[in-house]
Amino acid sequence: MRVCKLFCTDTYNRNDSVDAIVSNLPWGIMTGSKNVSDLQTTYEVFLRTAWYVLKDGARIVMLVLRGLQLTRIIRKLSGRYRLLSVNCVRTTNNLPSIVVVEKLATDEVRVAVKRQLDYLSQFVSVSSEMYSAVHYEKIDETTT
Repeated sequence: MRVCKLFCTDTYNRNDSVDAIVSNLPWGIMTGSKNVSDLQTTYEVFLRTAWYVLKDGARIVMLVLRGLQLTRIIRKLSGRYRLLSVNCVRTTNNLPSIVVVEKLATDEVRVAVKRQLDYLSQFVSVSSEMYSAVHYEKIDETTT
């Protein structure tokens, strides 16, 4: 028998500890404006944060007002999630979507880009300060 623990919590200090997230994300009315870019930012920040909280292979089920907008964001974060399903729901005055994604074990796109940059760095001289400024991460100069 599987036991299910439910959490209603902030993601702070919960790294790699959750099997699934079920969320009814804001629809724009409660966020203070109906601006599409506000929802896009909300969706993207939610997905970026959730990736660090979820265990590998874990799933997120989201009820969202703008399913197409969310799928574009998932494609933008293509190395982090696999889109499993999108189902539109007919309601009285909206067409929200139920979107299900699965967390990938590693950010495959990021790993591929880092591998390419590592290979190409032998042809270009870049200081550690420049690398850090461009990629927002430090490099270990002792390994070169």
